[in-house]
Amino acid sequence: MTKIEKELEELREEVDKIDERVVQILNKRADIVLKIRKLKIEGAFPIYDPRREEKIFEKISALNSGPLYDDAIHRIYETILHCMKDLEQ
Repeated sequence: MTKIEKELEELREEVDKIDERVVQILNKRADIVLKIRKLKIEGAFPIYDPRREEKIFEKISALNSGPLYDDAIHRIYETILHCMKDLEQ
């Protein structure tokens, strides 16, 4: 194996570990969303809160230091939030 092939393999292993953590974190987020849903139902609050969604987008833009552009992060979070809303229904 060449030096470049070895480095590629190591970096891909690192990406695989990150992917594993991302999936774990997304599922943890989903568990919390379900708990929030339960509390909203008990408190007779609306399930969907557009103000909360706006705050999330503002926060993630502020947290983003790159190299991904804010637009890319925004699209990723649109998908995440869409999936979480589906879970809340």
